[in-house]
Amino acid sequence: MKKNLIPILLIALMMNASCEKPKDYGRLQMQTSYTVNGKPLVTNDLCYTNEAGNQYLVTEIQWFLSNITLQNEQGEVYTLTHREAENLDNSPLERVFYIDTNLPGTGTLAMAPIPCGRYVALRFTFGLDEQDNQTGLFTNPPESNMFWPEPLGGGYHYMKLNGKYLDGNGQLAPLNIHLGIGQDSTLTTFYQNAFTVELPIDLEVLENEENILPLNMNIDNWFRSPHSYDFQTFGSAIMQNQEAQQLLRENGHDVFSVVEESTPLEKMAGTLKSIFHKAAPKPHFYTKKNMKALLSEITSRKGERP
Repeated sequence: MKKNLIPILLIALMMNASCEKPKDYGRLQMQTSYTVNGKPLVTNDLCYTNEAGNQYLVTEIQWFLSNITLQNEQGEVYTLTHREAENLDNSPLERVFYIDTNLPGTGTLAMAPIPCGRYVALRFTFGLDEQDNQTGLFTNPPESNMFWPEPLGGGYHYMKLNGKYLDGNGQLAPLNIHLGIGQDSTLTTFYQNAFTVELPIDLEVLENEENILPLNMNIDNWFRSPHSYDFQTFGSAIMQNQEAQQLLRENGHDVFSVVEESTPLEKMAGTLKSIFHKAAPKPHFYTKKNMKALLSEITSRKGERP
């Protein structure tokens, strides 16, 4: 009898494995944006004042994001890679993204498909961590133009935020907020100034759609909380100034946020999509009782602000 049970158990295990539903996958784009004091960035206009009272303008922002991961409701973590990652041979390049305000196309990061479902947490490295930040990683511009000189530690800038500010004489002076590897006063010890950002999100990735994850950089937050960053104190160039690098790194804790800019109609469409997507797989969904509950939920959400 025991001998007969063995093939039966094997068949049952094989049938159970074959019945497991394969994961559905959805496409994802991260769309980056910039604000100052809650309003969209305006470049080349001397219209901003930081917490230290410095008047300034921004001409361009070039920066790296890397090691982006999403965590779903079940606690599973997925690393986001370039959509063409299969051509990158598992190099760090598949996990590093370059964004440049002079190249609008770089502001939308097209990711390789990830499993469908609801995601609740976003995590990424601002810049490049010590493992990835190696000289020679990029061989072509514009990324290669972000090189950080070898005597200063090598690798690449995390960010170039360029502009101008009014100096103590009321004259326009260059403003080069260049973040990267720092050095001590003896120029012999190097500091890795990249940092990790973790943000709560509410993102549902659906199949056969271009799902959007919006990420905003609040520029004025680089210059306040916990440190008031004074352009008059640190001047135009800070690549060899670890004190300035450290202040900006610590201020970076609340620079990034996940924002959703949608019209009321788009928000209602998203609500309906989410409700139907959750409810449709349930048996006997289309009953009078369930439809009344659905209509009640839709009505209750009408008053939600977009």
